Amino acid sequence: MPVSRYVCIALVSAAALLFQVAQTRLFSSSYGYHLTYLVISVSLLGVGSGATLSGVFDRRSRRPSLSTLALAAAASALAALFLETHIDPGVALPAAILVAYVAGALPFVFASWIVVRSLREAPSRAGRLYSVDLAGAAAGSLFAFAALPSLGAPGLYGVSACLSALAAVVIAGPRLRPVVGVVSAFALTVALTLNGDAMAPPQSGPAKRPVYGTNITHLETRWDPHARVDVIHYEGLPAGALYLNFIDPAYTAPRPDAAFMLLDQSAATQILDGSGDLSVLRASIIAAPYELLSRPHVLIIGPGGGIDIQNALVHDASQVDAVEVNRGVSSLMRGPLSDYNGHVYSAARVNVVEDEARSYIRRSADRYDLILMTVVDSYAALASGAYALSESYLYTAEAFHDYLGHIADHGVLAVGRFYREPPIEMLNTAALGVEALRGRGVADPLAHIAVLRYLDFGLLIVRDDAFDASSAAAIRRFAADHHFTVAFDPLDRTGPFAEGLAGTPVPATDDRPFFFANPGTNVPIAYLILFGALIPAVVLSWGLLLLPLRRVMGAALVTSIGRRTTVQALAVGFGFIAAEIVLLQRLTLYLGQPALALAVGLAALLVGAAAGSAASARARIGVSRAALASAIVVTVAFLAFDRIAAATLPWPLLARGATACVVSIAIGLPLGSVFPSVIASAGAHDDGLVAWAWAVNGAASVIGSILAVVAALTIGFTGVGFIAAACYILAVLPSASGLRLRVGAERSPQPT
Repeated sequence: MPVSRYVCIALVSAAALLFQVAQTRLFSSSYGYHLTYLVISVSLLGVGSGATLSGVFDRRSRRPSLSTLALAAAASALAALFLETHIDPGVALPAAILVAYVAGALPFVFASWIVVRSLREAPSRAGRLYSVDLAGAAAGSLFAFAALPSLGAPGLYGVSACLSALAAVVIAGPRLRPVVGVVSAFALTVALTLNGDAMAPPQSGPAKRPVYGTNITHLETRWDPHARVDVIHYEGLPAGALYLNFIDPAYTAPRPDAAFMLLDQSAATQILDGSGDLSVLRASIIAAPYELLSRPHVLIIGPGGGIDIQNALVHDASQVDAVEVNRGVSSLMRGPLSDYNGHVYSAARVNVVEDEARSYIRRSADRYDLILMTVVDSYAALASGAYALSESYLYTAEAFHDYLGHIADHGVLAVGRFYREPPIEMLNTAALGVEALRGRGVADPLAHIAVLRYLDFGLLIVRDDAFDASSAAAIRRFAADHHFTVAFDPLDRTGPFAEGLAGTPVPATDDRPFFFANPGTNVPIAYLILFGALIPAVVLSWGLLLLPLRRVMGAALVTSIGRRTTVQALAVGFGFIAAEIVLLQRLTLYLGQPALALAVGLAALLVGAAAGSAASARARIGVSRAALASAIVVTVAFLAFDRIAAATLPWPLLARGATACVVSIAIGLPLGSVFPSVIASAGAHDDGLVAWAWAVNGAASVIGSILAVVAALTIGFTGVGFIAAACYILAVLPSASGLRLRVGAERSPQPT
């Protein structure tokens, strides 16, 4: 097989991964975090559909050339962007999702078709071909992480198209049509990078806020792997209107103007005009903790637009440390918005670091008088239950234990969240505080907490010391002076909140970090979307992937090798996607930066899988031995990872990143050797089984990506890891699922 074929596969695989990252960012910004699960399903469905099309059409004399398929991948990537950004989901949400579902699958269809045709033509080279496929995807993952801040999501769509068009040139030579494709894609990439919002305007789905429109002045945009950041100003609003929900309604002095910072057009934080009178913050509900402290050393988790920093400075904090995970937010606050916010990120006594709070605190030896974490989630998204599937490591039992472990003697932890009826958010937050206190040996944890409320905002205060008459009176007096409500009084534990807290279980742990998953009396919309996605995933996987090939393959599927291939492809599909999800979950907490964990973890896993695939082409590993090794490595790695993480957590980020790469590559090595062995074994009997195995694997991955999240919600990610190992054990057993296959009766040829 010519080298150009390998280069073509690497390019289209990198393009497909870039497209997936761009789709994830676009979906998260326009539709919501929970709908990004559909991006994964759509991409895997497209991968499987490419195998089906190869199995059906590549048998014919007239079939599309590889260069045509590569150009189709390029064109469909750009078409997806323009279609998805020119249908308003606020007006026609079902149509917008349907278009995104179909358009989002096409680039994967064409890229997969190229890979599967190559595997069918040379099944004995499955290890090498699959290795190049994975290596290209790994390169695409790293490039997406590095390039997103400068190119933006629209620019990534363009780069994806460029790579696919370049693959057409590589495979066909410098002919007119491929060259025109490359030039056109490059020109569009430049235009999208320079003027992406004009050409592909951001849409506002459910629970999203528009960033362009009447009476909205759009000030700044930053694309970050963590979120798209927009800063807007609403014209015509009275001063202080954006932060009414935590200011004393009787406050009559002048209030500073404010801009609005939106993360993915949803999570909002105010940016107060630093030249205004910030004394208004003394009349805010977030000033309550300072009634118990004098010149405190403060740690702020998620400073965002800087209002918590300004509040600390107004209350004469001796030192303010702040941890901001989103580099886009930090760059705006230090750069274009610094004059407006009064240079709050670089003020005297202020130190803002770019890191993930959990990781930062666990590595820190400092103890603070006050640790403050004010809600940044939008009320609309919480009301719709849209974050119910969002993993939040800031709101787990272990997180609150870490916070209290870094509180100084007589110190305070204060956590703000939205308070709505029923107050599930605040009850869950208080339950975490109670559990953390109990874990630290406090006999009466309720004596250490108080909860204030004003309108839709609540504040939990957790003290290192138990509240006494003096401290409780200070909180009551502050609340009365500013027209706030004491929802929970540690010295008078009566009322609806106290009754609700008594029956609230611990809502989230690091293994099951779904803080927002408690539905209360209503089923959150995210649950409906997740479980609803399972039905079309099953139907489409059967109708588009398996049924057409089943008709073409006929009797070959009921032979012993056909049945064995089916079982092994299913098991590997479920196992790989489950192991990948668990690995990325572990790395998110370890590295402390979700986007970095995704880029490094996924790239290293794919590099390891590529190396394992290449090794399977040289050594006589066999499916059974490769699958057994995968089951053992997955089990040992996930059980040992927590100890490795605890021992290496104080290391610098670069060293922890290297450790994460080593672990990910070690897991990927055996995982990558299984599927090409299945492909080689099946292709040695019938090249049609190559397409069948690829389609079955794709269908299993589509459904498995949803089932893995369902399982994590119920049994935690550790349980999902054991399920992944069990899937690989299933691949070892040739008589699995009641298929009466004679062990050893048919010895599959090994890849060479």
